[in-house]
Amino acid sequence: MIDREKRRLLAPLLLAIFMRALPLTMFGPLLAGIAHSLGASLAEVGWIVATYATGSLIAQPVMGRLSDLRGRKRVLIACVVLFGLGSFVCALSTSLWILVAGRIVQALGAGGIQPVVTAIVADRFTPAERGSALGAVYGMYGLGTMAGALAGGAIVGGALWLSANANLGAALGDELGAFPWHLVFWVNVVLAAVTLATASRLTPDANERIEKMRDGFDYPAIVLIGLFTASIMIAATTSGISAVMGVAGAGVSLVVLCLWEPRARAPLFDPALFHGRGPALIYAIALAFGVPSFTLTIYTATYLIAAFGASEAQSGLALFGLAAAYVAGAILGGRATRRTGAKLPLMSGLIVSGITLAVLAVFASVPAAVASMVLAGFGLGMASAPPNALLLEYVTSAQAGGASGLALMLATSGSITAPALISAFLRHGAAATPIEFRQAFAVGAALCVACAAVSTALPAPRRELS
Repeated sequence: MIDREKRRLLAPLLLAIFMRALPLTMFGPLLAGIAHSLGASLAEVGWIVATYATGSLIAQPVMGRLSDLRGRKRVLIACVVLFGLGSFVCALSTSLWILVAGRIVQALGAGGIQPVVTAIVADRFTPAERGSALGAVYGMYGLGTMAGALAGGAIVGGALWLSANANLGAALGDELGAFPWHLVFWVNVVLAAVTLATASRLTPDANERIEKMRDGFDYPAIVLIGLFTASIMIAATTSGISAVMGVAGAGVSLVVLCLWEPRARAPLFDPALFHGRGPALIYAIALAFGVPSFTLTIYTATYLIAAFGASEAQSGLALFGLAAAYVAGAILGGRATRRTGAKLPLMSGLIVSGITLAVLAVFASVPAAVASMVLAGFGLGMASAPPNALLLEYVTSAQAGGASGLALMLATSGSITAPALISAFLRHGAAATPIEFRQAFAVGAALCVACAAVSTALPAPRRELS
């Protein structure tokens, strides 16, 4: 059980995670309105989603490693400031490319928050407390995505109502009428300010890392990660020779990165992170499980529409049920980690996720699909905290930021490949679209089974070995 002092420490971390999760689901329903107000096409506005994913992926290992070198608190504050600054730029943007630039800055801050928060948990919570703390972190992440799914449209609707009905003055009324989505970013700015105030009250790191990084920072690795991410995005959003070139570019970038890191004077990825079977298996699970987890959270709602003619509101309600079950699963998974160890809840979450994907692949009915989505949320939540709890046991506290950032980057990389897999089925399948979705669900189920099998080989944490 976490005592009152630790709960006080956890509060600013949970607020930071909520702030990081909120934009992930806020903007899906707003893209058409943003395109209209900026005079852009939906394909062009899609860049604000793509750049957010790309920036977050790059920031995860970089900010995690920086927190190992420069201290957790200062890097967390830097991430919150970047998020707020990017949100401020987006709130003032009247052109697509200024909006994209703001989203990149926002993403660099948002992406760094999760690995740094995880590292703070490693530093300031005992191994017995980490399961509950990480369960709360991932539960708050789920709450943030739930709130984002509901808040984006509500905020824009409120802005339009105010512009039409409230006596706000001509300038403000015109602003809310022409760019109602600006108000969403102003909410992000306020949230960043509140988070900054609470994070600033965190006590300094017990062992503040103020290394001068005499050997410099590994900028070539950052460039290679950027090239890898851009190539994956190209593969996921194009077809034909462009998609092939994207896959090839991602492969080449990854090979060059693996060759470069052992020779770098100050490697971004500490070579010690790969020592031992435990971290390597966690990284493999993170990469592979990213595909089915993204498929469950994104494409199940689309499947309801394609297969059964559900409305956007109905599919959104089912997705909300998935998110609510995710929160419950994350909290329960964290508590189970404290009581039984991390392997059992991890395997349980992977198996439940695989079963739901198998049901979606085999049974074509609305009740089966909706029930599977809710059960899938529970499974995803159960499997969220245990890998991080295990990873923090396999590495030292001084490596926690880099290790968490690498695991998150690999999970995000797996998530980015899901659109490529789904798109391949939809472009090249010979059957009807719903059947092609079910084929993709079958692939996801197989990956869940593979991850569950790999998890049986995870070594016991140090505290269980001692």
